[in-house]
Amino acid sequence: MTLASLHAAKGLEWDAVFLVGLCEGLMPISFADTPESVDEERRLLYVGITRAREHLSLSWSTARTPGGRANRKPSRFLDGLRPNSVASSSARGKGPAPRRKSAAPATCRVCGSMLASGAERKVGRCNDCPPSYEEQTFDALRQWRKEIALAAEVPAFVVFTDATLTAIAEAKPSTLEELAALAGVGPSKLERYGEDVLRVLVESTTL
Repeated sequence: MTLASLHAAKGLEWDAVFLVGLCEGLMPISFADTPESVDEERRLLYVGITRAREHLSLSWSTARTPGGRANRKPSRFLDGLRPNSVASSSARGKGPAPRRKSAAPATCRVCGSMLASGAERKVGRCNDCPPSYEEQTFDALRQWRKEIALAAEVPAFVVFTDATLTAIAEAKPSTLEELAALAGVGPSKLERYGEDVLRVLVESTTL
């Protein structure tokens, strides 16, 4: 058994992963008080989730100690993932919960084999199958991401991961609604980058 923090989990994979303490104030941490810092917390959770090859367990507690005051709430990142969580965002005074996205496909849309990683599920095909995007479209998206990341002084994956960028290039969404349906494109990133992404897609196809 290996005990690791989410920060230390990068690059490692296990057959079974147990993520504990997924409560508001811990995930995201209470110090995350900006959209950017909340996005970083969400990315860390994603890193932890995608370390699991076969089995994944997510848990939280309502109290810090047995018999203690039960005032803890499950992480907002679990909204739509756990039973009866549709109204949980409203209960925290954040308005209606966003519509839950469809689950990422578990089999490759090209060859039909099982997808082994979170990155493969996000794209919808296994790594052995060739990509269906046009090189100029993917290159244009990568160049745009690089410029945005440099301007914000953040790593490129904070803008969009390679898997999300690949999914965008292959799906070639033409509306914000179609872009929002892709895994890895949350509400904050849609608002921040949505129009730019659609512009890059249109411009890359007219080259």
